[in-house]
Amino acid sequence: MITIDSIVEEKDLVDAPKVSAKVREYVWEYIYENILTPKNIKLNNTFDYRFTLNLNKFNPELHKFFIDNPFNTEENKFTPELRFNKLGNLKFALLRVVSKNINCNTSPTIYANIVYDALGSFLTINYKIITKADFDRLKSGMDYIYINKFPFPASLNECNLRIV
Repeated sequence: MITIDSIVEEKDLVDAPKVSAKVREYVWEYIYENILTPKNIKLNNTFDYRFTLNLNKFNPELHKFFIDNPFNTEENKFTPELRFNKLGNLKFALLRVVSKNINCNTSPTIYANIVYDALGSFLTINYKIITKADFDRLKSGMDYIYINKFPFPASLNECNLRIV
């Protein structure tokens, strides 16, 4: 089982993206089918997996230093954990994102692209057979019509955010 969730601090809830959790699920399925499966990367069936996205609006007072990551752009900075953590039969990873595009008006398309790059930043670190070029080549193939069919802005229930 794979879970992609998003956490947000209660104080930042008002400005959190209001995009359906189904967009995160779609992005993962797209990556799995179009990148992982063709490269014969299989996740171990004895584990459950969880990716947790921590999406933050860029704040120049707080966000001054970033690690090098090939997915970083002027607008988005990615700091994924370097490997899965393990707890029992759960493998999990936190994917931190600082973006100028994160706010309550973030469109499903922009959100999907950020999630795609966040997952890519983690997967390319952990599976050397996958490259950023693989992700770049396939990104435009996501079904943006499908991504934009979900209600927007989505209700908090539909966003399925984990509030901390």
